Amino acid sequence: MSERPIQILSVNMNRQSPLTYALLQTTTADVILIQEPWIGTVNMAQSDFNPLGTTIPGTTNNNMWEVFLPSFTDPKEVRVATYVKYDLVRTFSVVNNLSHPLSTLESMVLDFSFEDKSLHIVNVYHCVPTEPRQHSLFHILSHELDPLLPTLLVGDFNTHSHIWSFPYSTVSPWASDLIDWFDNQGLELLNPPRVAMWESGCDDQRPLVLDLALINKAAVISRQISNLHISFEKSISSDHAALHLLWYPAESIAIAPPPTLSGFTVNDLYMDSWLKIFGPLPSLPISDIPSLISAAKQLHIDMDSASSQVFSCQKAPDPRSVCWWNPDCDAALTAVYATSGQPKKDAIKSLHRTITASKRKWAHNFLHHTTSDNLWEAAAWRKGHSIKRIPPLLIAPDQVSEDLNEMTEAFKQHFFVIDHPEVNPFQHDDPDPLPPCDFTPITQHEISEALSTASNKSAPGLSSINYQLIKWAFKS
Repeated sequence: MSERPIQILSVNMNRQSPLTYALLQTTTADVILIQEPWIGTVNMAQSDFNPLGTTIPGTTNNNMWEVFLPSFTDPKEVRVATYVKYDLVRTFSVVNNLSHPLSTLESMVLDFSFEDKSLHIVNVYHCVPTEPRQHSLFHILSHELDPLLPTLLVGDFNTHSHIWSFPYSTVSPWASDLIDWFDNQGLELLNPPRVAMWESGCDDQRPLVLDLALINKAAVISRQISNLHISFEKSISSDHAALHLLWYPAESIAIAPPPTLSGFTVNDLYMDSWLKIFGPLPSLPISDIPSLISAAKQLHIDMDSASSQVFSCQKAPDPRSVCWWNPDCDAALTAVYATSGQPKKDAIKSLHRTITASKRKWAHNFLHHTTSDNLWEAAAWRKGHSIKRIPPLLIAPDQVSEDLNEMTEAFKQHFFVIDHPEVNPFQHDDPDPLPPCDFTPITQHEISEALSTASNKSAPGLSSINYQLIKWAFKS
């Protein structure tokens, strides 16, 4: 991808998973800060105590995005989530700072850093208690932001004030405390004056300003944050607008391309061509362990050489997001964008039904018109979503690292005994050695039988030479 600013979107999704699917599928944003995300059961784990299994909670998934969540035990209490595009995760160090004082179930802190460029993003949802004149912003009001670190504070504050609200809104009892904290932290409000952020679509309810975006003086001086744009269309939500802004790092940053993969894409149609190149190559004689190692290395070299002349190199999979999304979903989503008020609510309901039908149709076709490979893929679904990268690791009380060597050393220090006494492999109470067994030669039939049970998609090791090529090599 080319050098460009980073697009940041903030929106309240009202715990609606279908709308979140649509947003992740169609948005051009790089970072999505969500308030009131959908959190529910995404899988069932096997249990020795519960025959029905143990529920695994999670949020809406899309393979173009990596999701960050607060630490939680009850999914119903999670109020914030953040999605980051995978190509941005490959470029920046993105740390979900769970140890930060502002990291709670209602707010989360993400640190984006690239060399000497950084941005501190705080995603906030203020859940107003049912008791009158009470609020749940104490953890924010008691915290001091780092004045030297560019910081973006954004979210649904559910607070009315004479500064940003409409004249008819009743000022919240805690508004003055929140404004004083904004002033003490040197935060500048990006919201344009009295622009609606919430509309119910009902004639008896007036628009409100609930969502705010603020930056501190370090971000203002750096001129890295654009003006705030407000759009109900970008949110796909029935009542909340989306806050959209751009982050211009101090220097242009080229988004990192997908990592280069080793190995080749094997095509059955080119088997004869591959055998013509590989077959005539001589095999090294094997008489001892060193010659065996040399022969194995030469075999890898010959197979790589033949493959490089016939096949194309493997490429990182292009994330296509959810596989069940179809033109019917696009049409239903277009209707949501094109309407407002009650018709928009009806269009959102229609989008829910369309997404449900698309999922069922895709699953039916996948399972009823399938191959053995697809069945094995379906069997692996019970394992849940795999993590595509190792997240940054806390290697010291105040040090987070994503360097693989430092992370390896941290794991080694934690799980393995470093200073251990030397143990003599020969002990006085060792039993007498057993007589050596006679070596029974391995027949070609036994090798053929072993290879016939191996999956063509499995790679036997770091060489990335799969069993399909090994079967071809054995035939030659």
